[in-house]
Amino acid sequence: MNLNITHFHKVLILSLMLMLITPSVHVQAAETKPQVQVLLLYDSLAKHTAQEGNVEALKRMLAAYGVQVTFTSIDQYVSGLITKFNKVIYIQNAGDLSITNPDYLHDMEGYTGDYMHIGKQIPAKLQRQLGVQIATTLPSSIQFQIDRFSQTITNDQSLTYMVSAIGTTYGSLISDSTELHAPFAVCNGSYAYIPYYQQGNLSELMMAYPLKDWLGVTREAQTYLLFKVIYPFSDLSLLKQLADQLFDAGIPFMVSARPVFENTDYPAMLRYLEALKYVQAKNGTILINAPVVQPTISQERPLKEQMESFIDVLADYGIAPLGIGAEMYWSYDRLYGSSGMGFFNSAILFPDETIRHREETPTAYSFAFSGFSLSAENTQEINYSGITSPQLPMDTMLTYDFIDDETKLAQLVDSIRNSWRLFGDYKNESHTVQTSKNTIVSNQGILTINQQVIDLNEAPKIIETNYDYVEKQKQSFATLFNIQNKIFAILILISLVVFGFLLIIGARLYKRKYKNQRRQ
Repeated sequence: MNLNITHFHKVLILSLMLMLITPSVHVQAAETKPQVQVLLLYDSLAKHTAQEGNVEALKRMLAAYGVQVTFTSIDQYVSGLITKFNKVIYIQNAGDLSITNPDYLHDMEGYTGDYMHIGKQIPAKLQRQLGVQIATTLPSSIQFQIDRFSQTITNDQSLTYMVSAIGTTYGSLISDSTELHAPFAVCNGSYAYIPYYQQGNLSELMMAYPLKDWLGVTREAQTYLLFKVIYPFSDLSLLKQLADQLFDAGIPFMVSARPVFENTDYPAMLRYLEALKYVQAKNGTILINAPVVQPTISQERPLKEQMESFIDVLADYGIAPLGIGAEMYWSYDRLYGSSGMGFFNSAILFPDETIRHREETPTAYSFAFSGFSLSAENTQEINYSGITSPQLPMDTMLTYDFIDDETKLAQLVDSIRNSWRLFGDYKNESHTVQTSKNTIVSNQGILTINQQVIDLNEAPKIIETNYDYVEKQKQSFATLFNIQNKIFAILILISLVVFGFLLIIGARLYKRKYKNQRRQ
């Protein structure tokens, strides 16, 4: 009887172990799923033309879809490169130039993977696959339409458009002056074609629709509200007001905070930390903004050590940063990618302003979560129908610069309230930040540091305002110098008394001598 019970227990324990092991195997398999890798080719960056910036915008959009991008020009293409990828995108900005690289022409002839072409001239092979017929016109204005978005722009160049195509079409290009009504893009299985693509107008966002289907992305997207950039010497009282107003309106938001690497025990820094903690308590999310890069100045401490120290300063203060915000070129740099961004599995890539590479690499560092940064200023001329703004296909960060002006900031908050945009809560996604000392995790809105849930209701600290920012130098022999000073003072005083006494005696002697001379 005892033997049977023991055997039963063994079977039960084994069954329970199998039940526990099986889900973990599925999780591991999901985590190790191969990442989509795309080869992005271009013929020109189109400097000083209407197409300038479209290559960079596409790179950021691909990052928002979680794609790892390898980036090169047609002129620098090397034999065999295309065989390492099953997805290739070619941006043709210089339609009047023919491709002369024999390695690319040879490899492309035998390529059988997925292919997307952006530009006026469609390759013959792709034209046959999509059944595309193209034409050219010169409309004075073009109206872009997709989903419930629309925008009308003036036009001063010829426009190539599709007369017909086989497959799923996206959006519309409309012009009353030329009776133009054509699809913006077409996608049919492995192939896609977009004849027109510019950065800065609605076509930049329209690109997201065919791109998502071509990449096979099925994830639901959100729009997030992000304010950048906050410094220790920003108006922190206004930052708290902003947090209060958005919290009262029920709008989740994010701020990107500039890191501080020195003097982290100064009151100014402690007030900075208190303000960030206040933002966090008001349903705000903290991102670490990439530090300002000064390549001409040697760094006393390595970037990795500096970034890790600041993350630890935040974590030790009960603040959970959930990602990094950086200009896009950081993700194409070995030093910045590994040493600056390597602590985060989530990143927001901003448009490049000043590119200062240290170790440029053609293959980008990719992240489990990355949103497409979209300046709110660039959306002012884009219209939408209906009460609420429709969601874009990819996770999007609608960005505003933080304003150190109470009146303008209040107007900005009112405009956000009245826009009827639906903003997601970044904390609800899965984010991890890892240093040698701290593990910061966000999952379904719960923030933990080293598996300890953060107390968002912790009372604020009062920071001492009287502080000597310049350290007092140590004084050697201070007592001896004080005694010497007193002795010198006494000696001078005695000398003055003696000198005065001699003056009085001298005066009396002179007066007596003067009287004697008159008597004679």
